[in-house]
Amino acid sequence: MSDDYPPPDYDSIEQALWKEWCEQVQHEAGSGGPGLGYGTPPTARLLKRIRTFVFRFAYSEDEVLHKIRSDKMFAANFTKEPRRTGIHENIAAKWLERLPWVSDFEVLPKSGKNSLKVTSDGNIVFDVPGMNYPGKTLDFRWNTDNTTFYAMHKYTKEGGGNQDSQYQEMVELMQRFMRCRDSQIALMVIVDGPYYRENEARRLRELQSHQRIQPPMSYALPIGDVPDILERHC
Repeated sequence: MSDDYPPPDYDSIEQALWKEWCEQVQHEAGSGGPGLGYGTPPTARLLKRIRTFVFRFAYSEDEVLHKIRSDKMFAANFTKEPRRTGIHENIAAKWLERLPWVSDFEVLPKSGKNSLKVTSDGNIVFDVPGMNYPGKTLDFRWNTDNTTFYAMHKYTKEGGGNQDSQYQEMVELMQRFMRCRDSQIALMVIVDGPYYRENEARRLRELQSHQRIQPPMSYALPIGDVPDILERHC
């Protein structure tokens, strides 16, 4: 079944965005500048990046702007980074929403009164200010014929302090969901990227050791395995 729905190629989509956004940098540079007094000024985003470069290397803003406008390879250093725009989550959301078993798909808020968390007793609740529920908010929600699915999605390229902390948060999320009693829902922790696919495959195996195998079910899996699970719930 999974072969009928090949997973999204995150790397190719990211590379395409790098190229597309690189093409925009010289346009963002405009034709004027802080010390030039004429033309179109650079965008606020690019000017912020330029000022960081100026602070580090002691060039003037006008020198950096001139180099960006005249040298496309140099300009590429100032491209907006796709990974900082939530691109991997957006890719995953679009792919999941198109699956034939999925209806009423939602991308959940990251914060605020409509965001959702799993409490210490396994319930999925709105993140009420002041309640200090543990962990991160959930990313997606959708329905199948018989089940409401909640999901967290992470794409991780390599290990490190922040990435390892995110991984531990997902372990704790699955541990909390072990106490859930609502058999009409299910939890998916969708993990993609080399951190889970290559030398760190043990990370995925450890996450899967915290799966619930009786309703309410929980799953730790790469996105390409989602169709097989959804078919079982329909």
